[in-house]
Amino acid sequence: MTAPHLLLEQTGGAQRAGKMQLVRRTGRTLALMAVVAAVTGCSLLPERLRPTLTLPEPTASAADYGDLERWWLRFNDAELNSLVEQALHNNTDLVIAAARIDEAAEQIRIASQRLLPSLDLDVAATRNRRSERTSTSFPGLPVYTDNRQIGLSATYELDLWGRIRQAERSAVLRLQAETWARRAAGASIAAQVAQSVFLVRTLSQQRGLTADTLQLADEAIALLERQRDAGLIGDFELLQNRAERDAFAVRLTDLDEALGRARRALAVLCGASPATIIGFDVGVEALPTQPEVPEGLPSTLLLQRPDVMQGEARLAAASADIAAARAAWFPQLSLTGRYGYQSREFGELIGGPATVWSLGLSLLQPIIGARETAARVRSAEARQRQNEAAYIGTVQRAFAETGDALDARRAAREARLLQERRQQELADTLRMAQRRFDAGLTGALEVIDARRSLLAAQLDALDRRNAELGATVDLFRALGGGWSQTEPAHR
Repeated sequence: MTAPHLLLEQTGGAQRAGKMQLVRRTGRTLALMAVVAAVTGCSLLPERLRPTLTLPEPTASAADYGDLERWWLRFNDAELNSLVEQALHNNTDLVIAAARIDEAAEQIRIASQRLLPSLDLDVAATRNRRSERTSTSFPGLPVYTDNRQIGLSATYELDLWGRIRQAERSAVLRLQAETWARRAAGASIAAQVAQSVFLVRTLSQQRGLTADTLQLADEAIALLERQRDAGLIGDFELLQNRAERDAFAVRLTDLDEALGRARRALAVLCGASPATIIGFDVGVEALPTQPEVPEGLPSTLLLQRPDVMQGEARLAAASADIAAARAAWFPQLSLTGRYGYQSREFGELIGGPATVWSLGLSLLQPIIGARETAARVRSAEARQRQNEAAYIGTVQRAFAETGDALDARRAAREARLLQERRQQELADTLRMAQRRFDAGLTGALEVIDARRSLLAAQLDALDRRNAELGATVDLFRALGGGWSQTEPAHR
């Protein structure tokens, strides 16, 4: 007859052996699954597609253009530098873009958490009453039962097919895309601020020229009124000159309205507070000197534009989405485990006899949802084609915008030089008309007409200079400059 303590030792040894056997079987199963996953998963891994594009032969190198990170410094304008920096920190569009980066970063953390086991604490206390009138009601069984339990439960999905890893990869690539989107927005805002500053200064100078011309016209009208009163001229000539004077006044009114509109637009770009938008102004009126810029086309530099890099990141994220969708064809394998205590009484809850534990491996293979899985895969593939077309379109626009900016800058420079020559010729004409009037050889209308022509030429010359500066800014932006900046303080 076996002694009781020997029976307990044998029983305990058998239990330990059973546990070790279970662990070994589980290990062999996991190893086999890993091999199968390595073979099957290779077909799920997406290729990082980047469409092959035929680029034009470069006629300039990136080194020819120098550092484009802070291109506005090339204008040697302290006020322009200050306003651009202010906009890059306060513009609401950039604040929104920075918030989207934060959102994308949190999506990575969410996706990464799925690669880790989940651990939960469960505590429960129940009291049950069974029926005494069922077929399972046996005499002597308690009618009321109590149960108290506490324990830890863990679940870990074995990502054998890469579904979770590809979802995480997609989240990382989308963060990159949002980062490039913020940089693209920053480059655009910097260009808009520079062009707005130049426009405000152009309109301010045009207003000053028009106001000066109007004052001279008023002086001429006063002289003509005295001549009319003296009987030297009639009302007809006076009215003609007044009409010319009123044309200057109308132009001044239009310039005032345009200048106010341009100042308020600049204030919004710079993120000014609502209280300062109405009276916002720039302190310097002079337009900056035109910086030296090469005329060639650096093809490879355009592929580093932030919007092009954003499109490439989105294309790669769409490719990862395809892999994650394909992984849904395969079963989900999960390890589950629980360890805790269970007892009728709270006082007996913690202790060896109340210990409970479990370890399991579950497999979930969708059967009915095969059509849905196929639709999800096709949907992901369609999104990839969309992003591929969007990437190609972005590259096409990059080259078109650069070509437009180069042509616009050349045309604006040539037009400015011609207009400045015409302005000088009309200035000489005005001086000759004034001498003829002073000698009594012609009337005041000829002088006012010459002054009107000169004013129009001066205003147009300023427009041409502003257009040349704006085309230079467009070129810097088209080449991808102005994005590598400090993130805004509002993040």
